[in-house]
Amino acid sequence: MVRRGAMTQFERNQLRAKLHRLELDERFIARYLAKLDRNGECYAIACRTIDRWQKPDPSATVLQALICGLLAAAAGAWLALVG
Repeated sequence: MVRRGAMTQFERNQLRAKLHRLELDERFIARYLAKLDRNGECYAIACRTIDRWQKPDPSATVLQALICGLLAAAAGAWLALVG
């Protein structure tokens, strides 16, 4: 008997592939899929949830650090000129 919201094996494999693309480890993926089963989540809701997660972009992090450093240097130079 299939309960409402239960996912097929194909849908579970699709979700597993999405989670692997986010570079999540196998242990986390297994726990997350088990949680979806316990909560009776359907495939569409699980897909929408996973699609909202974003893979961290290392180049954006480096760019943020460079901008912060540049702003700190500019503020330091301004304080040196004023003081």
